[in-house]
Amino acid sequence: MTGSFKLKALIAFIFFVSLGSSQKRNRFYAKPTLAIMNFDSSGISEDVYNILYNKLWNDIDSIGVFIMVEQHQVYDVLEKYNYDRPECATRACAIEMGRLVGVKNVITGSFVSSGDSSSVQAELIMVRDDSTKFSSAGQHVGEIDGLIPHIQIAALQLSGVKPSDALLIKAGLLTANVEENKLIKLLKSWFNKAKAFIFRKKVEKVEEIK
Repeated sequence: MTGSFKLKALIAFIFFVSLGSSQKRNRFYAKPTLAIMNFDSSGISEDVYNILYNKLWNDIDSIGVFIMVEQHQVYDVLEKYNYDRPECATRACAIEMGRLVGVKNVITGSFVSSGDSSSVQAELIMVRDDSTKFSSAGQHVGEIDGLIPHIQIAALQLSGVKPSDALLIKAGLLTANVEENKLIKLLKSWFNKAKAFIFRKKVEKVEEIK
């Protein structure tokens, strides 16, 4: 009876210790919160603005680095505080709203179209100390849908992730020759490894004969 009680007590102790350490790990590894505030816009329609904004929001969400706070949630909190400038798109407003909502990070920026040129500029700001952690800027000449690869790049850069060469090529920021050179280097590396392997086998065979 005493042995059974000691065993149960030991199991309970291990359970609570592991539970506590698990909670500490969860708190330590918790994703930071992020709200993407209104962007300043010029020369684009409301529909195009919504497409670009939603693309950026969804891409950052899919990367999975942050806990995303949706815009309607931001507005709900601001309404409780009787905040009268929810549409404000300046850096100062973004930080102020971020503090009211209680998020750790905010993103603010702009979508601009002028003539045949369009651009996106964005920065991720840490609300606690008003500092910029990541920033991104992209420009496209041509139809505005050509700005989409730059939005994808911005989502990665604002999440602290390096864009792939393929995406940079798609955005016109890198020539295809770079990708081709990487493939050539990889093939040469494989070829050299194969030659070295064959050479070692020949040496081993000669030594066996001796």
